Amino acid sequence: MTAELSLTGIKGFSRTTQANVMDYLRRAILAGELPPGTRLVQAELAAALKVSVTPIREALWELSSQGLVDLDAFRGAVVHRPTRAELEDIFEVRAALLPASVRRGVQHMTPDQLRQAAAILTEMEAEADQTRWIALNRDFHRQLYGPQPNRHLYEVLERLADIATIYINLSFGHDRVERRASEQEHRQILVAYQAQDVEQAIALSLGHIQSTLEAARQALAP
Repeated sequence: MTAELSLTGIKGFSRTTQANVMDYLRRAILAGELPPGTRLVQAELAAALKVSVTPIREALWELSSQGLVDLDAFRGAVVHRPTRAELEDIFEVRAALLPASVRRGVQHMTPDQLRQAAAILTEMEAEADQTRWIALNRDFHRQLYGPQPNRHLYEVLERLADIATIYINLSFGHDRVERRASEQEHRQILVAYQAQDVEQAIALSLGHIQSTLEAARQALAP
């Protein structure tokens, strides 16, 4: 059954541009505040966000192009539902791109960026709130691949990370044991970055992707 949008989760929004509407909805989807299958009724969203229907419609089209919203002539807009086939595809592509992104990240990260990554990880390890933990997880990984100079690669990684976050929400959102294991893997990866050990960082990152994939498979299992 398709979930209905809960307007109680949308508060304090006063910005009116299409870009800001899209950013707000995107963050709500990635944080799990708008779960997969939630109907996104344009009139309801416009009333909740105090904007016209036009920026809502434009934002939904853009989110559809990013793979976060499904548009259907009969059902309207619905938050994208994860599938096993898509999960396998997304993580296969991420694993293929990972060696290049890690190599560039290790080579170009500054001491200040490494300190920022360490601070994010420390905050993750102390965070109990699911939504905040998912956001910090995304920030940590962005901190690692962000410094690499290939902007085309960065943009591809960002798009893949958006869709992967939906699966990470399903896998780690309510499981503190899984989150703790993920944090330990993050700590090992960070140590390799700090030591500028490219091959170790690649190996650990590939292992992390595989363990995340396995957790997501279990979350999607019938």
